[in-house]
Amino acid sequence: MKPVALITGGTRGIGLGIATCLAQKGFDLAVNGVREEKEVLSILGTLRTIGTFGTKVIYCQGNVAVPEDRANIVRSVLKNFSEVNVLVNNA
Repeated sequence: MKPVALITGGTRGIGLGIATCLAQKGFDLAVNGVREEKEVLSILGTLRTIGTFGTKVIYCQGNVAVPEDRANIVRSVLKNFSEVNVLVNNA
């Protein structure tokens, strides 16, 4: 089973750089951001292709400053992965 990383603010800038590095190292990714998923589809696709074969990448939209959004992010991650091994609080 691959390790899983949750990266907040992971669709641009430093967060995207961290997500890219973790994908290259063999992690599955839960990437968080505030933009609509349709706006980051190409980024998610790129992360899937740079990772090792079978890299799973999910997008968890939400604002980490909003308690309900944080809860939804966690629910989404746990629905798709059984655990989180690395948390990057970049947002």
